[in-house]
Order: sequence, then C-alpha cells, then structure tokens
Amino acid sequence: MKAPNLFILGAQKAGTTYLGKAFSHHPEIFFSEPKELLFFHKPGLTRKDYRTYLLDYFAEAEDQPWRGEGSTTYLQWPEALPQIKRFVPGRPKFIVCLRQQTEKSVSFFIHNWRRDRYAPGQTITETVPMPIAFSPLMTGLYAPSIKRWLAEYPREDFLFLNFDWLREDPGKFVTAATDFLGVAPTTDIPDKLVNAGLPLVWEDDVLTIAKTPEPGQVKPVFTPEELHEIHAMFQDDITKTEDLTGLDLSAWREMPKFG
Repeated sequence: MKAPNLFILGAQKAGTTYLGKAFSHHPEIFFSEPKELLFFHKPGLTRKDYRTYLLDYFAEAEDQPWRGEGSTTYLQWPEALPQIKRFVPGRPKFIVCLRQQTEKSVSFFIHNWRRDRYAPGQTITETVPMPIAFSPLMTGLYAPSIKRWLAEYPREDFLFLNFDWLREDPGKFVTAATDFLGVAPTTDIPDKLVNAGLPLVWEDDVLTIAKTPEPGQVKPVFTPEELHEIHAMFQDDITKTEDLTGLDLSAWREMPKFG
C-alpha cells in the first residue's frame, strides 16, 4: 500500500492551498483530495487508523514519485510530528510556507471570526492567550515548531517558502517547490490566490474588512495600537526563524501596510 512521502506542514494562511492546487495538477505528484486531511494531529492514532487513512486517500495513487497532503495543523500541533515519525516510513519531504506574522495574525483572526469562533466584539489582543487553534500569536510563533521538526528529520528534507514570493511571482514560488522535489517545472498553476482573505480598509482610524458582515455579526476592527502590540510580540521569533530556515526575513520586521 502506497504511503505519503510529501507533506505541506503549514503554516495556516500562508499559501499552502495555492501550492497544493498546483501540486494536484502535476503529473509526477499525487496530492490528496481534500488537501487538508487533518489526520496526524489527532491524539492516540492506531495502526488501524493509519491503514484506513491510506485506503481512503492514497489507494488511487499510481506510479507518481510523490504522494502528498497538506494539513496546516501539522507544523505546530504537538501530536503531528511524533505520529508522522511513528507511522510514515522512510524520509518524507516537508514544505513549510511562512508568512509575515502580523499580517498572518489579522488574516487568521478574520478566518476564525467568519466562522463565529470568537465572541462578538472580541479583539485580536484578547485572543492571544487562547489555545493554539484560536490564537493568532501561538500560530505565528514559528521557531519553536520548526526547531522540533529539524531535530527529528534532516535539514535537507525541508523546504521553507516565503509567502511574499507567492505574491511577487507565483510561478517562481511553485518552481522552488518542484525543484526541491526534483520534478519537472509546471506552468499549470492557479492564476489567482486560492482562499484569499477579505479585502481590508481603514475606516475612522481602525482597520476592518471592506465587506458588509453577515446579519448578527459584529464587524472586526483592529486599532493601530493593537496591531503594533501584536507586531512587537513576533520580533524575537523572526530572528530565530531566520536562523533556523536560512531565509532573509528582514522585511518582516516592518509593520505591514494594511488596506
């Protein structure tokens, strides 16, 4: 039975869906449908669970050299790493897409707000101490999780991609991934961002969404003070992430230009 040997580990809101869509069109890559199987972060998995996972999502894989999935929880949820290590044979390849954390935090907050996961009127700074599934801070601190993964698998098995590259040149973003996998470049890539967030605007000196909210929803707002507070929380992690990945993230130290 064929097992996955390629994982897009995360991070959330950082271009993983775009990359997964490009992979799904590539003849040398079998990519799961749906992209996010959300399997290995579940506690207490058994061999029977793993066999069912393979039958459900990889039974149709043929002779493609790469078989992958892209669950963005895997990078940071604590159960994913040891369970991939336990069940998946050999040395899989891992791709990690990273996005400037202040910008990602706003996108992450709005993603959860749209799904009614926050109390009406709750601010982004009030969600900081929440569990990782809801905390823009916890999901934006990359270095601790990257360090854990690099302690278990060789550095050459990882590719780190900057979301900024996707905005600047989508073809180059995807080609970096196909080069890493040693497969042919592809021109069959999405012509627009997938799962793009809601447009943002400044209104009355606060950042908010341009779209009118659904009935009963309180429009999310981000004050400059809140944004600067969140931004300051990531500065040390930016330095550590640079050291671990080799990426130049100097631009991330500047406050993003929202709206």
